[in-house]
Amino acid sequence: MHSSIDHEKIFFNYFLDKPHYLKNVRPGFFSNSDLDHIAKIAKDFYTKFGESPSKHQMKALIVDDPSDISEDIIGSIYDINIKEYDNDWIKRTAESWIKWKHFDKQLIKTIEYVKTQTVSPENVEDVVKRAIGMISTEGSVNFNTDLGLDFFNPEDHIQRKTNKLQTGWNFIDNVSGGGYDPKSLIIYAGEQNVGKSIWLANDAANFVRMGHNVVFITAEMSAQKVMKRIGSNLLSISMMEYDEKSANRDFIKRRLERVSRGLLPPGKLFVKEFPTSQGTILDIEAYLKDLEETQDHKVNVLVVDYINILANYRNPNTENTYMKIKQIAEDLRALAVKRNMLVISATQINRGAWDSTEIKMENIAESAGLAHTADVMYAIIQDSMMHANHEYWLKVLKIRDGQGKGSRCRFQIDYDHMRITETDDVTH
Repeated sequence: MHSSIDHEKIFFNYFLDKPHYLKNVRPGFFSNSDLDHIAKIAKDFYTKFGESPSKHQMKALIVDDPSDISEDIIGSIYDINIKEYDNDWIKRTAESWIKWKHFDKQLIKTIEYVKTQTVSPENVEDVVKRAIGMISTEGSVNFNTDLGLDFFNPEDHIQRKTNKLQTGWNFIDNVSGGGYDPKSLIIYAGEQNVGKSIWLANDAANFVRMGHNVVFITAEMSAQKVMKRIGSNLLSISMMEYDEKSANRDFIKRRLERVSRGLLPPGKLFVKEFPTSQGTILDIEAYLKDLEETQDHKVNVLVVDYINILANYRNPNTENTYMKIKQIAEDLRALAVKRNMLVISATQINRGAWDSTEIKMENIAESAGLAHTADVMYAIIQDSMMHANHEYWLKVLKIRDGQGKGSRCRFQIDYDHMRITETDDVTH
C-alpha cells in the first residue's frame, strides 16, 4: 500500500484529532523521517497526558529535542485542515494504512525468522504454524475504543438481557436460564466412542431447525460422514439407507424442502473438515471470515469436533497436554467473544471413568484448564447397560450462569437416525 507524504500528513492530523490511533503507530511507519519523529513525540505526549499536543506544544517540545526539525516543518504538518476531507474516507484509508504498516513490519520479522530456521520434513509443519502465528497475532491491530463499564455511571449498572439461543432441549434451557448466551463456550466430556460427535451433530441440527446459521468443524470424521449423520437426523433417512437415498438428488431435494417448510425457516449449515491435529483456531477463524464474506451471512453457532485433536498454534511444539488444551479452549472462547457467536465442542475423560454411571470434574482430562475457561460443561454418561437400552444421562458439571450444577437428565438415542431426544427423567 503506497502513500505520499501529503497523504501521510493527512493521516497524522487525523490521528491528532483521534489520538487513540497514536497507540498503534510505530517508528518507521511514516516515510518522511521528520514526520516519523514528530509522530513519535506526539505518541509519547498522548501516552503521558492522554491528549494530542497542539502545534504550540509541539514547537516547545522540539526545542529540547536533538533533532533538526524546524518550526516551519511543524507548521506545514499541523496547518492541514482535515475537515476539508470526507471523514469516512480518512477513517477507512488511515486505518488501512496502519494495518498495512503493521503487517509489513511483522512480515519482515517473519521472513527473518524463517531464514534462520533449518527446515526439514520433521519440523516444516511447526515452522509454518509459527510463521502464520507471528503474522496473525503479532501483526494484528485493534482499533477498539471501548473503555469498559464505568462503575460510577448508573447507566452501566443496568443488566441488559442478551438474546439467548434456545437449544431445543427443555432440560438444558431450564438449567441455563432460557438457553445459551452468545460469546459462550460449551463443552461436552465423555469417554472414547461414547458418542460425543453424535451430541455435537444433534446440537448443530437443533440450532439449524431454529433458524441459526451453523458451522460444523470436524477434525475427526470426514465431512461426508458428518453430513450423513446430520442428514439422517434432519431429513429422517435411516443410516442404513442413506448412501443409496442420498444418490437420488430429487429425493434429497424434496426432503430438504420439507425441512424448509417448518415452523421457522432453517438456518444455514456448512461442514468443514480439517486434518486431525493440524487445524488451528487461526485456520478456523480464516475459514469463518471467508464463508461469511462469500455467503453473506453471519455465523451464529460454531461446533468443533473436538478440542483435543486441534493444533495449538501458540505452542506447536509443546508436549504439555494441560497447556495445549487450556490454550485451545481459551482461543475458542476468545473467538466466540470476538465474533459474537456460540461455540460448542467436546473433550475426553480419563480411563478411570470409562463405562461408569458417574463422571466428576476430576475424571476429565486437563479439567482445570477447561473448567476455568468453559461457560458450561456436561458429562455424557453411558455404560454398557445404557448403551444396550439406547440411552444417555447428561450431567451438568459446571455452569457459569445458572443453578443446575449436578443436575442430570436421561436422553434416548435413535442410532438408526443418530437422533437424541430428551425424557422427563430429571434428577437434581
